[in-house]
Amino acid sequence: MTILRYSKGTNDFLTNQIMDQLFRETNGSLQNSAQRVASLSPRTNVVDEKEKFVIEMLIPGFSKKDVAIKVEDGFLKITGEKEEDADRTYLRKEFGATKLERAFKLSEGIDQESISAEVRDGILFVSLPKVKEEEPKVKEITIQ
Repeated sequence: MTILRYSKGTNDFLTNQIMDQLFRETNGSLQNSAQRVASLSPRTNVVDEKEKFVIEMLIPGFSKKDVAIKVEDGFLKITGEKEEDADRTYLRKEFGATKLERAFKLSEGIDQESISAEVRDGILFVSLPKVKEEEPKVKEITIQ
């Protein structure tokens, strides 16, 4: 069971993340256990900075060539796949993932054309710039 914090402020991005997490947990309990071992739903932090959101995702063992990031139908989809070394014989195997998959619903406030990503030290950083809101123009009218 996951404990989620409630905030009175509305934020479409975080609300969607909570709903996605609840759906994944329900769906995950119904999945085949063998399939669960082979795939990885990586741990993720979402940071709200002034001008952007940053997704920090743990992707141990995956390089940037193993990971694909797409924006499709309003979702940010992060997938990864790597091939296991068939020549290795394990006496004991306690970890290993050959696939990873996460999806995030993007709100209207994200500039989808400016999304960028990088990998450092086994962590994927995805930068989601916020749409810049223009301040309403004030026009002064002279009285004649």
